Parts: sequence; C-alpha cells; structure tokens
Amino acid sequence: MDKKSDLELSQEFLMNSSEDIVSILKTISHINRFRILILLLNGPLTFQTLLEKIDLKKSALANHLTELKDSNLVEKTHHGTYEISENGKNYIKSIEKIYKESKVIEKKVWEAKQREQLSKSFLERKQ
Repeated sequence: MDKKSDLELSQEFLMNSSEDIVSILKTISHINRFRILILLLNGPLTFQTLLEKIDLKKSALANHLTELKDSNLVEKTHHGTYEISENGKNYIKSIEKIYKESKVIEKKVWEAKQREQLSKSFLERKQ
C-alpha cells in the first residue's frame, strides 16, 4: 500500500477545498475590501470611520462589509463597529509575508542577471 506524499496530500486538500479558497480570494481581491481589512488590522473601527477613510458611498461600504462578514473575514462587534477576524488577520498577514518575500526574490534575480550581463560584457571586450 502506497503512502501518499506530503505534496500529494496537499494537492488533494487544495483540490477538495478549491471552491472555498477561491471564494475567499475573490472576496479579498476587491481593492476596497482589501483596504477595509488593512484598516481593521489596527483594531475595530466604526462604520462612520471606515466611510471617511475609504471614501465610499454608505451602500457600497455596507455591501463590502456584508461580503467580508459572510466570508468570516470581519466581525460586527457592536452596533456599527467592525473588527477583522482571526481568519482575516491570517490571510492579510500571509499575503503581506509572501508579497515581501517575492519582492526580495525578484530583486535577487534582477541583481544576478545584472552581474551576468556585466560579466558577459567584460568577457566580450577582452576578446
């Protein structure tokens, strides 16, 4: 009997969870909802404060908050006060971490290419 590898188990889990994951990613992918989550990282904010900081119409902000609540990324703590959920924090922090790491990698790749081009240029001049 073959034991599944970690990669196969991961792939199976992701495949079985793909609809839920894509739904969450679609919710986060809207610029205003993403910004709402970022604003809520510092702590709970009132509807009015969010309205002032994000510059949306009341109905648009209410719709975005409803979508965030439905995805369990935001919680309504008191009447008119919202806070990011633990899931919301985890998603935003993960996105931040991966984005920063990708920028570091991009810079290293760019620097390596620059060094390679300089070396080629130097060697071509020597010939």
